[in-house]
Amino acid sequence: MSHVRLRAAFRSPTAWIALVGLMAVSFGCANGEVRLGDPFDRKYTLEEVQHRYTVLVRWAEFQKARDFVAKDDRDAFMDRMKALSEARFTDYESDSVELDDQKQKATIRVVYTLYLASSPYETQVTETQEWTRDGVTNSWSVLSTFDGLPDVAAN
Repeated sequence: MSHVRLRAAFRSPTAWIALVGLMAVSFGCANGEVRLGDPFDRKYTLEEVQHRYTVLVRWAEFQKARDFVAKDDRDAFMDRMKALSEARFTDYESDSVELDDQKQKATIRVVYTLYLASSPYETQVTETQEWTRDGVTNSWSVLSTFDGLPDVAAN
């Protein structure tokens, strides 16, 4: 394309809009995944909410993690977390997601590694996270059970 034709092609506002759009998409792709937002603005995906919750528990931010817990279970969750108030988490590992056919419920098993200041030994606590999605708002909430809490509390 000659220099004159190129200049003439970009006199049109439509051509400029197309060029800017192409550059934006190219820039986005070059810098990682292009991920469009939910057009209905329906909160977080399961992956995002589960990761955020698990990280909050791992860093002993139980009060913040409480916001992800199903409303009816929040007080009981905080009572269970008292057993971990002195714990120092060193790691966690999440299993793969088990999702039901309707994609409304998911189960994820997370193993936390931790120790107490009173004991030099690391121990593990397993949490079973049962996530439920509200189909209208797409918000996920968790009911969790912990295996190994009595052992930690006894130390």
